Amino acid sequence: MMFPIELNHDIKAGVLKTLPMINDIKDEELRRRVVDAWTFSLQANGYAKIEEMPGSGMPEAEGLGDQSMHLIVVTLTAMSIYDNLEKAYKMDLGLDRDILLACAICHDIGKPYEYNPENRARWAIEYKKTGKPNLRHPAYGAYIALTAELPEEVVHVCANHSPEGRFVTRSAYGTIVHYADDGSWFSLASLLDLNIPKL
Repeated sequence: MMFPIELNHDIKAGVLKTLPMINDIKDEELRRRVVDAWTFSLQANGYAKIEEMPGSGMPEAEGLGDQSMHLIVVTLTAMSIYDNLEKAYKMDLGLDRDILLACAICHDIGKPYEYNPENRARWAIEYKKTGKPNLRHPAYGAYIALTAELPEEVVHVCANHSPEGRFVTRSAYGTIVHYADDGSWFSLASLLDLNIPKL
């Protein structure tokens, strides 16, 4: 796997500290690719830590806390949905838990680009040339996942967990992560009267 920049070891260590559930991925190679992918996305966009991004679904939306909290709740919820379905129906539903973990952890891996203050300032001025934003985080997330050579299941979830997924048939991984993601935002909106737009 070749990244266009040398990955910063401090940022890598921070990703693991922020998202300890990465260590639940049993496949060592997949675990490494998840860490490297997050490191590349952060570093390429001027971030040292996930916590530097506000906890919102898009830069204009109202949020809570920082972005790490959202990633943690989506991962916990996605795994819980899958585990509870297997418990309730007393059957193996056939998904790879490592892949589901990677999908949930990486679903918003494109946000550093969409939240990048330099990008946003440029897009605000040059929107007739660049668009505003130039890319939403699902499209950039697919680029990051492909560059990191993550499995295509993860690429699919990065690209299609948000409204973009209405234009494809979501995988089972994508469906679970989509509902974990939306469920977290709209539950918070109801509980705390947050203004979270429905795209």
